[in-house]
Amino acid sequence: MFVHNLLDEYGLDPYEFRIYAHAVRRTGGKLDGKYFASLNKTAEICQMSVRKAQYALKFLCEAGFLNQEKRKGRTDQYRITHSREWAKPENLEVIREKVTGVKRKKSQNNSKSAKSKPSTTKQSNEIDVVNLLTPSQIPTDDL
Repeated sequence: MFVHNLLDEYGLDPYEFRIYAHAVRRTGGKLDGKYFASLNKTAEICQMSVRKAQYALKFLCEAGFLNQEKRKGRTDQYRITHSREWAKPENLEVIREKVTGVKRKKSQNNSKSAKSKPSTTKQSNEIDVVNLLTPSQIPTDDL
């Protein structure tokens, strides 16, 4: 599996990253692909609590990684989005706090790395999602 550095270094926590990887797999990495497993099944597959899966899914929707479609009497449906629709990495903590209602303490390492990281250019921010997380694929020239 290949994970592009844009996604790997974007700032997702391990739960968000795992749920996103699962969603990409379930949709086949296609922007028009649909993912609609139950929350319980998603949590089980991703080996986390239902609450953690719920927070991660809500975060991914709020941060623009996934689009959610409510379906009356059925499980919600999700679609992955293009990376240009994602919230900026510097806004992720605010979104996380909004979703969970908990203000998290930043570690010293996170603060240093956030300040020393160069900002992502528009070109690298517009990488096709299929190329961000693709099984057994070598990165293409546009990466």
